[in-house]
Amino acid sequence: MTAAPPSPAESAAPMHSRSERRAHLVDTALRLFARGGYHATGIDAVLAASGVAKKTLYHHFPSKDDLIVEVLRERDRRFRASLAAFVAARATPRARLAAVFEWHALWFAEPDFAGCMFLNAAAEFHDGSAGILAVAREHKQALEAWLAALLTDLVEAERAAPLAADLNLLLDGAIGTALVSRDPAAAARAWALAERLLPAK
Repeated sequence: MTAAPPSPAESAAPMHSRSERRAHLVDTALRLFARGGYHATGIDAVLAASGVAKKTLYHHFPSKDDLIVEVLRERDRRFRASLAAFVAARATPRARLAAVFEWHALWFAEPDFAGCMFLNAAAEFHDGSAGILAVAREHKQALEAWLAALLTDLVEAERAAPLAADLNLLLDGAIGTALVSRDPAAAARAWALAERLLPAK
């Protein structure tokens, strides 16, 4: 999920190692790209918000595409960790699956919700960077595999993968609907459709 941009004090805070500077760059770029898009957010904006020198940025990321790839990898890590922790708190397989959609509803309700960074990347780079498209594809495939694992406690093993693909499709549709309508209820509607695909309670 996206977060507020760093305050000037945070941006100016000293960083004591290369790894800290790299992490700070990625975190700053993640916030800016999520809010403003990839093409519209220039490297100068990332430098200004992070307080990092251009030489340092290009030491870690030789091109803007390289920075975007790492931003998407970090977004993938945060997204899946947050979702998995939320789902794990539920007691039954069906409740865990429902929690996937509840987590999305909470995300959609955030004031800075700007859609899926992976779908946005695929839209902006559909004829461009293969590396960016590959990371976006890997995120969706990983989420689908995770959904299939959740489904193994609800349906026959051979149904889990195709059903996970259907649920992933519903989630992506809900993301787009919520972005356009600004209505978090898109997640609940997607869950209502998902329940029709599941065995009766």
